[in-house]
Amino acid sequence: MLVGVLALQGDFNEHASSLMQIDKKYILIKKEQDLKGIDAVILPGGESTSMNIIQKNQNLFINLKKVIENNVPTLGTCAGAILLSKKIENEPFSTLDVLNINVIRNAYGRQNDSFEASVSIDHLPKERQCFIRAPKITAIGKNVKVISKYKDDIVGVKQNNIVALTFHPEINQTPLYLGWLNDFLENSV
Repeated sequence: MLVGVLALQGDFNEHASSLMQIDKKYILIKKEQDLKGIDAVILPGGESTSMNIIQKNQNLFINLKKVIENNVPTLGTCAGAILLSKKIENEPFSTLDVLNINVIRNAYGRQNDSFEASVSIDHLPKERQCFIRAPKITAIGKNVKVISKYKDDIVGVKQNNIVALTFHPEINQTPLYLGWLNDFLENSV
């Protein structure tokens, strides 16, 4: 299995480290040619506006959307969740529009408002997760299953082959998360 990790900006190195720990080959995606032959894709946290601007004059996101729509397992964390969403509330820029959710960027505040909280992913026990300028999922549509909540906020969803988490499990790289990631990549479709 070859996992493509979007590497325009953000914490793509942490995702690459997670993949190495579960013995998955990966390629850093910086241009559309890097999409060839990938079996799964990860869109990391970082600055969603910057990622959108960086790729604006190339066909990377057009082709990335086609890859995701071909049912490859896709994980988006934080900014990656924003890029996957159908709509960013109160924001003018476009998304990949592949996940039937609405999000609000920086829902919990600015960088200095970042925090850790105990949340679970899917059926796993709760673990400490990092929320760094985290978005919040404000609406979910058809075929979207909630897989993670923080208090009453939806912070993780799954729709077919796509998972979006508004936090950063790749930072702590716990054995539970790494096991979940391996299972998701192997059994998502």
